[in-house]
Amino acid sequence: MVEKKARQAEQDKIDRKKNEQIRMKNTKESQDIKEELQKKERLKEAAAKKREKQDEIDARKRALAKIEADKAERRRKAEQEKAARAGQAPPTIAESSHVTSSGPTTSKPASAYTEARLALQTPSGRIMKNFPAETTLFEVAHALSEQGIEVSTFTQTFPKKVFDRTDFGQTLKEAGMVPSAALIVK
Repeated sequence: MVEKKARQAEQDKIDRKKNEQIRMKNTKESQDIKEELQKKERLKEAAAKKREKQDEIDARKRALAKIEADKAERRRKAEQEKAARAGQAPPTIAESSHVTSSGPTTSKPASAYTEARLALQTPSGRIMKNFPAETTLFEVAHALSEQGIEVSTFTQTFPKKVFDRTDFGQTLKEAGMVPSAALIVK
C-alpha cells in the first residue's frame, strides 16, 4: 500500500510537470499570437497615418493649384479691364500669360545678398544696423560695445537659436542672418 502510494505520488509529480510544460507552451503560443496581432495592428495604424498625411499633402497641392488658377483668372480680368479703359482690344490668353510671367520676380537667394540688416533688441531699446554679410558676430558685438552695450549672447527668435561667445567667430551669412534677422541682445 505504501509502495502504491509512493508510485502514485511519483506519477502525480510527473503528470504535474507535464501539465506545467503544456500550460507554459500554451501561454507562450498565446503570447506570441498576441504580439503578432499587436504588430499587425501597429503596421495598419502606420499605413493609415501615412495615407492621411499623403491625403493632406494632396489636398494642400490642390488648394494651392486652385489659388494659382484664381490669381491667374483675376490677372486676366484685370488686364481685360485695363485694356477696355485704355480703349484697346483685350489681350489674348497668350499675351496675358506673357504679361503675368514678366510680373514681379521672386526674392533673391541668400547667397546673392552682400549685406545683412539686423534688428537688435537691446536693454536700452531697438537698434537697426546694416553690416556686410561677411561680418562676424564678434564684430557686431564690438560695434555694440562701442555704443556702451555689453554683449554676452545674441538670441534669434525664429528659428530659436542662441549664439554665445563660442559662436562669435561665425559670419552673419554662416549664422543664417542674411538678408535680415531680428536678435535679442543679452
